[in-house]
Amino acid sequence: MITGASGSLGSAFARHLIEDGADVVVLLRPGDGPGGLEHHLDRCEIRRGDVTDQESLEHALKGIDEIYHFAGIAVTLNKLHPLMERVNIQGCANLIAAARTAGVRRIVHASSISAIGYPRVGEIADEDFDISRSACVNSYMITKRAGEREMIRGWRAGGPEVVIVNLSACIAPYSDMRYGWAMLVDSARKGKLAAYPMGGAAFTSIRDMNSGLRAAMDKGQPGRRYIVSSVNLTYRELFTMVNRVVGSPKPKLAIPNFAVRAAGRVGAVVAAFRKDPMNSPFIVPENAALTVNQLFYDTSRAQRELGFKPTPLNESIAEVDRWLNEIDVNRMLTAFVEEGGADAGHHAPSHG
Repeated sequence: MITGASGSLGSAFARHLIEDGADVVVLLRPGDGPGGLEHHLDRCEIRRGDVTDQESLEHALKGIDEIYHFAGIAVTLNKLHPLMERVNIQGCANLIAAARTAGVRRIVHASSISAIGYPRVGEIADEDFDISRSACVNSYMITKRAGEREMIRGWRAGGPEVVIVNLSACIAPYSDMRYGWAMLVDSARKGKLAAYPMGGAAFTSIRDMNSGLRAAMDKGQPGRRYIVSSVNLTYRELFTMVNRVVGSPKPKLAIPNFAVRAAGRVGAVVAAFRKDPMNSPFIVPENAALTVNQLFYDTSRAQRELGFKPTPLNESIAEVDRWLNEIDVNRMLTAFVEEGGADAGHHAPSHG
């Protein structure tokens, strides 16, 4: 089973397993659409459930042997803290409890490098990084770390084996166009990625996410963390790569850190007047604090124990570009059909 299977990362992994011939069950919340599984629904089993509802999980997990747990709130907005507590923390507690009842053998928890903590500029963090030394703190980091503790606590209490994979930022299709990395690729396609912040981060290709998670299921030690990431890049390097893939000029202007922080403060003021937290500006103080740092991580443990081998990021960027092309084509076709339908209705002769 794959939880969070309609989201960007969950659906990318589900598509990978389905296309590889695996027997896949996807967990979708009641009422949720297919998301990134829109072309694969006839090749997997769909079950409905919600990680915030343990009873629904107990029913959905019947007959399941392995779980890849993706479901979570992955937006760095502190205003979403209560929701993150319900999904990222209590959701993990519910899942491990329901999995124990259902007799699940093993869970790979697709966590985040945020749960490791954020290293300072000049540092490269591994799985044993002291989170109390984190360069900044936000609700996403706190709740992802707490969710990991719930999973490990459940395993130690007699539940399924749990292996944690701490993924860095994964550039994949079907991501949120406001807060996801698809926004970056879309900006490059429109020629708007001309300036870059001074920080940097770790990034994961879709291929590496897929191989790292499967290796963790096959070889990972229960209770152990594994950082899965393809490359550490400054934002100048990342923006240059994205622009090159989509055919835009490389960025030439650097954005000073003080300007990023100032934009974050302005974003906080704007967010305070918006009732819907998900309508907040992208740059708020918690995101600004991440952007001005260089959040780099070491994958030696995954390479040594799982056989993980990082691959280039270019193909993942190209896949997002192809997905955005598909969206553009669909919009054009929809507009053409609607316009043609209106014209046909106006000009068509009557045969009544």
